[in-house]
This record gives sequence, structure tokens and C-alpha cells, in this order.
Amino acid sequence: MTDLPSRLEAVLFAAADSVSTEQLGAATGASPQQVTSALAELSAALLDRGIVLRELAGGYRLATNPKWSDDVERFLLPPRTHMSQAALETLAIVAYLQPVTRTEVESIRGVNADGVMATLEQRRLIEELGRKDVVGRPILYGTTKQFLETFGFRSLDELPPLPEGAPKRRHGEVIMFPQSRERAIAVEQLRHSLDVSQEAAGEVDAPRASSVPEPPVTAVNGRE
Repeated sequence: MTDLPSRLEAVLFAAADSVSTEQLGAATGASPQQVTSALAELSAALLDRGIVLRELAGGYRLATNPKWSDDVERFLLPPRTHMSQAALETLAIVAYLQPVTRTEVESIRGVNADGVMATLEQRRLIEELGRKDVVGRPILYGTTKQFLETFGFRSLDELPPLPEGAPKRRHGEVIMFPQSRERAIAVEQLRHSLDVSQEAAGEVDAPRASSVPEPPVTAVNGRE
């Protein structure tokens, strides 16, 4: 299939989100091996172009070349939307301890999380995963595919590691950060990952006539 790279490029351009190799194979009738080979060929062909191929959130998508991110932002994007310290801390807790309930988040942060979590849901960074099998059946929250793409992760396995000795969540058990220092380190690691990923990747989705790009999220100190 000598035309497979071009066909994959067309599918990726039309897609609103990352597309898995399985989806690409189903769309083109190509085998997994053919898709993988064609993606490598397409990636190489796009290296010096304005559009590049990126692997994100368990799939692939076309994005503007990071080298020209300043030009694209000046032309296309509104001012950056800032993420407050409260939102970033809440997002870090959900990312590291998911699935987690709102009450668990509030017990870790020590303050009401209704407004912050609503904001994170509106930005499609967290979502409802189900309900916990306890009295009251509270909603469980976790991060989204949009979270992975915003931070430049292919999967949650790429989250920055927690500091040495920090608690890990075990199945069916609620684990809290016992010390504010450990929580602060985890939050700082997530913020650093966001800054680095956006500086290095610096891209927005390839613009399409049917969609309006969302502003990138940048972490700064501030209030919700």
C-alpha cells in the first residue's frame, strides 16, 4: 500500500482527537504492521513541514510544528487561560490517586473543592468514572484523554514519579498525602511537567473549518 501514509494523513487530519492504530487500520483496511510502518514513513516525511505527527493519549494526531508555535498562537489563539494553584493542586491529587471522590480530594486539600472540580470538568481535564461502592455511592473522578494531551503524556504511566517514600494508592484503599511537603512536591512536579511539555511541544491542533481551537492551559499562581 504505497499510498497508505497519505490515506492515514487524511484520516488523522479529519479526526478531532488522537486516533489509535486499531482505528487507523479499520479505516484503511491495513494490518497493524502496515499502519505502524506507514506512520513511521509519514512522520519522517513531515519532519520539516508545518504539520507534524505526534503520539499522544494512546494514539496519533496531527499538530502544528512546535518550531512555528509562536506564529500560530499570534494568528489563531486568544490569550492563554491560566490555571490557578488551587486547580493545579486538585488536578495533581486526582491524577495521582484516581479514582478518587470529591470528599477524598477535600480531605487532602482541607478546603471545599466544588468550584475547582467543576472548573476542571468544564476544561475536560477530569471526568466522572463511576460511583464508589460505599454508603451514599459518591462519584469517582479521574483524568481524561484531554488531560493526557494537554500535558503531553501518552499514558498515565508517564506521570512524574512521586517523591521517595510518598504513599502509593493500593486497590480499594484511600491513601492521603500525610505531609504537606509531599503534596507540594507532587504538585510542583505536575506543574513542571506542564511547563516543559508545552514549551517543548508548543503546538495546537491542526486547524479545521469545523472546529474552534481551545486555548492552551498554563499554570501560574493565582486564584480560582
